[in-house]
Amino acid sequence: MDARHFDELAGRIEGVGQALLYLTAALEMQGVIDGPRLSQAWRSAQQPNVLPVLETARRTLHELAGTLDGARTARQSPAPL
Repeated sequence: MDARHFDELAGRIEGVGQALLYLTAALEMQGVIDGPRLSQAWRSAQQPNVLPVLETARRTLHELAGTLDGARTARQSPAPL
C-alpha cells in the first residue's frame, strides 16, 4: 500500500468515526440512547491484547468513548459570558 492509498483509507476511517460520533450524540440528545452507558460499553468491549490490530481497535474504542464524553461535557457546560 503506497502513501496515497494509506491516506485514502485513513480519511475514510476518520469520516466513518466522525459520522458515528455525530449520530451517537444526536441520539443521546434526543434521549434515544444512554450515552454514558454506551461509552462504558465501548471501553469494556475489548481487553488489552497482544495482537496489534486488536490493540489498535481497543484504543480506537477508548478514543471514541472519550470524544463522546467530552462532547457531552461541552454540551452541559454553561455558555461563557
